[in-house]
Amino acid sequence: MTARYLEKAWGDSVENPTIKDVQIAISETIEMDDEHGAFWIGCGDEEETVLETHKDLSVIGIFAGPPEQQIKARFHNWMDIEEIYKVLLSGDFDQVKAILTTNS
Repeated sequence: MTARYLEKAWGDSVENPTIKDVQIAISETIEMDDEHGAFWIGCGDEEETVLETHKDLSVIGIFAGPPEQQIKARFHNWMDIEEIYKVLLSGDFDQVKAILTTNS
């Protein structure tokens, strides 16, 4: 199984997060100030894929390379962000890229 972790800008972290952990991070992010209103999940052992979400509904995907690829997108609501995290947690990184590209 690929290593996964969830980090929150205010310092909390979760090992092997589930979609429930993502839902909690979203609700906490909504309540946070702009400086600390972000969280991210990293997936991978040697080459890591990271999906970082900010309070303003912007999402940055960082995909291991070579070359490393970074895709920035903005979503319309938190439900869409929750859905992309479901895809990320399933391990379908190509689909995550496709969703980000569609919303960039």
